[in-house]
Amino acid sequence: MLSLSCSNLLFIENVASSRTWTVDDDGSADYRIIQQAIENANSGDTILVLSGTYYEHLVVDKTLSIIGEDQDNTIIDGNGYGSVVVIAASKVTIKEFTIQTGDEGILVPANENNITDNVFLNNGVGVLLDTACEGNMISWNKILFSTTFGIYGDRCGRNTIANNNISSNSWHGIFMYASEPLILDNNCISLNEMDGVRFRYSSNNTITGNFVSGNDNGIYIYSDEDPIRPSGLSKYNRIENNLALNNSCGIRVGHFGTDEDLAGNEISQNLVAHNNIGLDIFGSNGNIIYNNNFVNNSKQGSIHDSFNNSWDGGYYVGGNYWSDYNGIDVSWGLYQNTTGSDGIVDFPYIVSDDPAEEDSYPFLNEDQWLMAPEVNIISPSNGVYRLSTLPLVFTLNKPTWISYSLDGQPNITVVEDLMLINLSIGVHNITVYGNDALGNEVSSEVIFTVTFLGDLSLDGTVNIIDISIVAYSFGQSVGSEKWNPDADLNNDYTINILDITTVAMEFGNTM
Repeated sequence: MLSLSCSNLLFIENVASSRTWTVDDDGSADYRIIQQAIENANSGDTILVLSGTYYEHLVVDKTLSIIGEDQDNTIIDGNGYGSVVVIAASKVTIKEFTIQTGDEGILVPANENNITDNVFLNNGVGVLLDTACEGNMISWNKILFSTTFGIYGDRCGRNTIANNNISSNSWHGIFMYASEPLILDNNCISLNEMDGVRFRYSSNNTITGNFVSGNDNGIYIYSDEDPIRPSGLSKYNRIENNLALNNSCGIRVGHFGTDEDLAGNEISQNLVAHNNIGLDIFGSNGNIIYNNNFVNNSKQGSIHDSFNNSWDGGYYVGGNYWSDYNGIDVSWGLYQNTTGSDGIVDFPYIVSDDPAEEDSYPFLNEDQWLMAPEVNIISPSNGVYRLSTLPLVFTLNKPTWISYSLDGQPNITVVEDLMLINLSIGVHNITVYGNDALGNEVSSEVIFTVTFLGDLSLDGTVNIIDISIVAYSFGQSVGSEKWNPDADLNNDYTINILDITTVAMEFGNTM
């Protein structure tokens, strides 16, 4: 039996009552003007706007989906003044439009830090997110030529701005004030006269997958202690997997004030290249910066009035790639003091004049943290050994958790150089396992044989052949014509009766 609660019935009623309206500027649809459709639609309705140029200033004050027919040819033009689209409700979708104000605009104040509430309603914002509006989606739009900001949000949250082209605006491409948590994903934000992305007093936001180029600051997260408007430290923002290219500063994080709390903003997996300054941090403490590529910036990093920033994620995560750092990689491990490579330059990269600001685990190559892990055992190799103690030596291509198993025994974690001791006579199997920070697992296996010390011919038997090998070099020392280091069984640099005796004592032994 199907039973429905009151909430179920309400949901069904709302779905059943929603409508789709059409707008066409040639008069062949339900409406010719988008704002008229908004005013007559009910919350939950969809408005489809056919291609054309609409010289309007929209105020969306109810939950609607407003979708253009074609991003390039469905144009909302503010005609050079005012905010083109004001979102004054929650759960609004604006999709597939070109939103622009035209080539001419009115003069605006030169310092947007002095703004007052709603000052931009008449000042050429492309899309304005009003206070307390949440759950809105702005996607697949071109937002161009605004006389102030492409998108401005004031104390709003849980909005998503994705897959837009936000370019050639007179101030910032996107400016969010006291807004969180917002998702800014996969946008092209370029050629804005000031910053591409500017967040003031905003925390817990995700800025990921964006192309940010040709701006003043590409991405700028900052905060202050403003006595007039709500203010405070910008914390726990995640700036990840963005391309910040050809800006005056690629990424900037700062705080104007005395708050010394740890901000905890996370900057990772970004390509920051060809900027005047790659990354600038001032007055903001306790940020973590790791797995980024800093390539050919005039100044890779600038740090001042800031402390407790981490320039790597620890050994197994690693640090960053710095194109101006040419170093060697002959060691691995937490202290980079164990023989073998791991894709990490053996000495830290000093980010600024403050020696405390260092990347302890700079990568040798770009994107090395994304590579599949590789482990190669150098010692022991596939072969036969006459020693019961052998070093375990291997190479890595990136920081990796390492363990090994000898002859099927439980894994043992490797943290430094080690020796395989008391190996029995016979065939052995050793497997070294690697697990990286991304959860990938690899292994490298070697099968080797340990034979008797007196088995100089390495045939698994101590016999007359081995006696003959020692006898041939009998009486020889280092540098002599017939010197054979393998026959010097007691390592006294002379082949004598003691070496003959050692072979004799093992004579007849067979594996």
